[in-house]
Amino acid sequence: MNLSRRDFILRGTALLATLGIGAPLLLTQTSNRVFGSAEPTKNINSPVLVVIQMSGGNDGLNTIIPYGSGAYFDARPTLSITQKEVLTLDKQMGLHPSLAGLNELYNRGKVAIIQGVGYPKPNHSHFRSMEIWQTAEPDKYLHSGWLGRYVETSLQGNKNPLQAIQIGNEANKAFSSDSINVPVIQTLDNFNFFDPHTPVQDQNRLARSFIDMYNPNGQGTQIKVTCQHGMDAYHSVEAVHTLSSRYQNKVVYPKSGIAKDLQLVVKMLAGQSNTRVFYLQIGGFDDHAREKEQQAKVLKELDEGLSTFYEDLEAQGLQDNVVTMAFSEFGRRVKENGSGGTDHGTAGPIVVLGGKVKGGLYGEAPNLTDLDKGDLKYQVDFRSVYSTIMDNWLKGDAKAVLGKTYENLTFI
Repeated sequence: MNLSRRDFILRGTALLATLGIGAPLLLTQTSNRVFGSAEPTKNINSPVLVVIQMSGGNDGLNTIIPYGSGAYFDARPTLSITQKEVLTLDKQMGLHPSLAGLNELYNRGKVAIIQGVGYPKPNHSHFRSMEIWQTAEPDKYLHSGWLGRYVETSLQGNKNPLQAIQIGNEANKAFSSDSINVPVIQTLDNFNFFDPHTPVQDQNRLARSFIDMYNPNGQGTQIKVTCQHGMDAYHSVEAVHTLSSRYQNKVVYPKSGIAKDLQLVVKMLAGQSNTRVFYLQIGGFDDHAREKEQQAKVLKELDEGLSTFYEDLEAQGLQDNVVTMAFSEFGRRVKENGSGGTDHGTAGPIVVLGGKVKGGLYGEAPNLTDLDKGDLKYQVDFRSVYSTIMDNWLKGDAKAVLGKTYENLTFI
């Protein structure tokens, strides 16, 4: 392979994009010094949280379906899932037929479903409602995110630069903080400095050229900051590639974005990254029209990704170390609209998956006859779910993160 200027620019740009180089990162050491040891570290069994953001406002009523309620079928004459199609959980509630993998894990006791989750005075805006979930504050605007505050208060003695990772490039305030910076891994596929299919001599030339260009020594103050960002990104990617190379692929993942992101989580954990929190995103849930087809497709992608992810965790012996939580910024209105879809609503379910999860249905089933202007009334404050995870799983300081004490649930 001939190393052209175009090759270098393309791959160097991919490197900067790969880890969200807009803000300083904490990854300034090389992977050989931080992650080079093949020996297990003492934190290998630390509890891990994987958060999956289902962007767009998932229709909770067609996800966890109240098939035992006549009001459900009355409100959705064309959108309702028939009793014959529903994957039954009990005599009243069932799963969407696209969620066969989660249904199997539920039957094994590995999935908890918290029903009717929301917050007071719900907001119907995608942007504001997601911000509320990411900052854990419905009543005022905060700069800091709930996971950023968790890292600040509960992981302050943790020097691991990969203690928290965001995968994906969508804007996210969950890790916002004035004192910590969380790496944002957009993709590793576009960056080939460490690609085993690239000849070693060309890998070395690319890497050396990038390091020479971004060497901060002898630069002015402003340029030095930019150069340091570039060097941090280089070492970040180097570290991630070093860790992921230790992973032995034991299952076949589906070809979807969320599946690829979930596999990267296993690669990092199997490589002993000792990451405590991962944040992932899957979109496509804003179903104002043609909901039946669209939601079925996206739920199937999520289901296949999650079930394969859990299978991989079991193959790696990590299933008891990881809890995964999937949420959406709001549910949909009870009645279907005139376009074969549903409009922005309020409360919805949260799904929690893990080897240590106490599976089952939590919270009250949605009441479809006692509504707030056509919307569901929430039964469980989402901060109770956060508090439960922080107190009972991550062993953090939930009160310091959330500002006050919330009732903990029993799913962990």
